Amino acid sequence: MRQDEARLQGIAQNLSNALTPGYKRQVVAGGAFAAQFDAAAAPLSTVGASVVGVRTLVDQSAGTLRATGSGTDIAIDGDGYFELATPDGPLYTRRGSVRLDASGRLVGPRDLPVMGAGGEIVLSGEPFTIASNGDIVQGGVTVARLRVVHFRDAGLLEPMGGGSYAQGGAAIDDAVAPVRLRVGYEENSNVDTAHEMVGLTAAMRHFEAMQKIAQGYDEVLEKSIRKLGEF
Repeated sequence: MRQDEARLQGIAQNLSNALTPGYKRQVVAGGAFAAQFDAAAAPLSTVGASVVGVRTLVDQSAGTLRATGSGTDIAIDGDGYFELATPDGPLYTRRGSVRLDASGRLVGPRDLPVMGAGGEIVLSGEPFTIASNGDIVQGGVTVARLRVVHFRDAGLLEPMGGGSYAQGGAAIDDAVAPVRLRVGYEENSNVDTAHEMVGLTAAMRHFEAMQKIAQGYDEVLEKSIRKLGEF
């Protein structure tokens, strides 16, 4: 039943972000029942949120691409994430809508600086273009290159809202991988609303069935205690 609650929370997140560019749907995975049963029998001091064996994973399947015609909209063709700088550490996103702020920094979602291979990207006020390999060209000169980060076990990224993710349990893959960007495109979320609604119904029905089983067990236990009291 607690797994069903976690699934409902994940489905709610997916449905609320179905139109968020670059969002990756959350998948709630439960552990084996035997392991959960053993954990439930442990002392209360050792019981935590992991007792039910629930893990929230990030579905890495690609979303469809939507043409915007804007040279500052970029989508990653393949694996990888753009890196955003925050005071609390880097965040990663597939959402590639960028612009220049008042100080000339290249910023992305939530006006967070977009990181390049050498750190923050600061440009002059002149027009710039972004090449398919991530190079930023201004005045005919390559002035920076977008940093695209690849992960091992990317499903372990930690959702932080708005299509952005913290590193979580994922490990950065330092192997050099070719970067392929689609300029003038935006990646849609990979949420299938019909699929999520089916999952919502299944989780609710399963929760109700487990609730009836628990109530039936309580009734049997009550009758057993009453009978034993007669002897």
